[in-house]
Amino acid sequence: MAIDKKVEKEIHALLQAQIEAWAAGDGSAFAATFTEDAVFVSVFGEYLQGRHAIAPTVQEGLNGFMKGTRMPKPEILSLRTPAPATAVLTTRAGRPVPPDTTPDPSAKSIQTRVAVRSNGGWLFSSFQNTRVAD
Repeated sequence: MAIDKKVEKEIHALLQAQIEAWAAGDGSAFAATFTEDAVFVSVFGEYLQGRHAIAPTVQEGLNGFMKGTRMPKPEILSLRTPAPATAVLTTRAGRPVPPDTTPDPSAKSIQTRVAVRSNGGWLFSSFQNTRVAD
């Protein structure tokens, strides 16, 4: 079953909002792409529950070891809608790097995001980031 083009465009826009928030070094804007009760599992296995936990943790990273990095544009592996108002987006991307830096092609991870539609808009309710084994 093909995904609705409008849904596809809206999910891509939500993903782009994450990429732009990261580039701006704005943990709150990054967290705003998630539901209030979202679950976020980082590439390091860190488990965060809720937007209130995601925002300061991401901000700490953006102020520290990830300062000045950009999320590489991810390759979309799949986007599907298993139920009304639910979308599952699976992507593969390199690790965030400073601008004008080529990501190490062997340093990739796969991200799975579950998005839900409510009040006419989409937000991610779950995020899992897993390094691709060498």
